Amino acid sequence: MAEKLRFGIIGCGVIGPIHAEAFATLPDAQLVAVADLNAEKAQKLADKYGVTPYTDLQEMLTREPLDVVDVCTPSGLHREHACQVMRSGRHVIVEKPIEISREAI
Repeated sequence: MAEKLRFGIIGCGVIGPIHAEAFATLPDAQLVAVADLNAEKAQKLADKYGVTPYTDLQEMLTREPLDVVDVCTPSGLHREHACQVMRSGRHVIVEKPIEISREAI
C-alpha cells in the first residue's frame, strides 16, 4: 500500500479513545480527525493524537479527506451515523448493534 488510510472517529467517550490507540499502532493507518458533540472530549482526544477536533460529523466529512470513519457513538446512534458516513462516499466501521430497536429497521 503506497499511502496510509486516513481515519476519522465519531464518538470520543468510552470506546473512541481505545480505537484511536489501536489506529496509532497500525502502520498503514493515520488518524486525521475526531468528532463528538462534547467539545471537551473531542479536544482531549484530538490533542492526544495531534488531529483536528469537530463537534459536528457533517463538518468533519465536508472538511477532511477521510477514507474511513469509525463510529464509536452510543448504540442508539450507530445506524444514523453509519448511513451519514456512507452517503458521503466513505467506508465505515461500526460496532454492533447497528440499531437497537426492531421498529427502526
